Amino acid sequence: MASILVTGGAGFLGSFICEKLLAMGHQVVAYDMSNGEKIEHLIDKPGFRFVQDSILNFSSMEREIDRADIVVHFAAIADPKRYVQEPLVTMEIDLQGALNVFKLASKKKAKVCFASTSEIYGKNPAIPWKEDAERVLGSTHINRWCYGTAKAAAEHYCYAYAHQEGMPFVIYRFFNVYGPRLDDLGSGRVLPIFLKQCLHDEPITIHGDGLQTRTLVYIEDAVDCVVRAIFNEKAVGQAFNIGTSQELSMKDLALKLKEVGGFKSEIVYVPHKEVFGASYEDVPRRVPDVSKAKKLLGWEATTTLEEGLKKTIAYYKEQIANR
Repeated sequence: MASILVTGGAGFLGSFICEKLLAMGHQVVAYDMSNGEKIEHLIDKPGFRFVQDSILNFSSMEREIDRADIVVHFAAIADPKRYVQEPLVTMEIDLQGALNVFKLASKKKAKVCFASTSEIYGKNPAIPWKEDAERVLGSTHINRWCYGTAKAAAEHYCYAYAHQEGMPFVIYRFFNVYGPRLDDLGSGRVLPIFLKQCLHDEPITIHGDGLQTRTLVYIEDAVDCVVRAIFNEKAVGQAFNIGTSQELSMKDLALKLKEVGGFKSEIVYVPHKEVFGASYEDVPRRVPDVSKAKKLLGWEATTTLEEGLKKTIAYYKEQIANR
């Protein structure tokens, strides 16, 4: 069994990854700045340890990576509101933090499994996007692009460290992962916004005209792909899209959420500028080609949108009831 460090291990994706790896019998360290609320149920489990610290703390990261065989690097700022309002912090954590990980992991000869994002494709109109698709980004004066740019630069460093230092790596590009523990329902992400409004009988506020499209992948499916790639030698040196091919508009997502949850919230439309400010630019379509993960890893998402929404809604209803 391996010793695995999961940065961002107390976050949404990270907490589920820690659970999965522990269940497989690995030694797991969750490294996170948060108070660890999402991993409280793991604290006393054999083989698990929680370190509350920043990935910008080089000496702390060095201690933990020295003990690890594999580093699953998921710590990042990924909330649209934050990377529009706090571009400097976003780039420091998402790029400088990644560089700390790569430098130390390369020295230790540990494998790095890096969480990137669908944002690296920018607004390329050639849908669906394969992993080698062109990147089409907006102007550097639009803060909205700092997140995708930082992640893309980190990807370049993965390839560079592999080329010059022999660092084994895997890259994951996530397309709207959702499910229980997503966040506090107060972020700038679309599903938490819609769900919070529905649960409080408030109007669902759709940004823009609601015709922009996305795909969503349920957390258990996404984690399955992550773990498969960690231990599959065919995945080394590869980037993988993690998502589904089911494209739907934000208006249709709101309608589906209402249908599945039996919610009565009306739908209203607000300009992006009112929510995110002037330094934001939307992407009209974001759809992955997921054939590579199926071919190399034998993976594809199996949870339907309706099933995933039912589980997510039930989780948050229970959270509200227990407060």
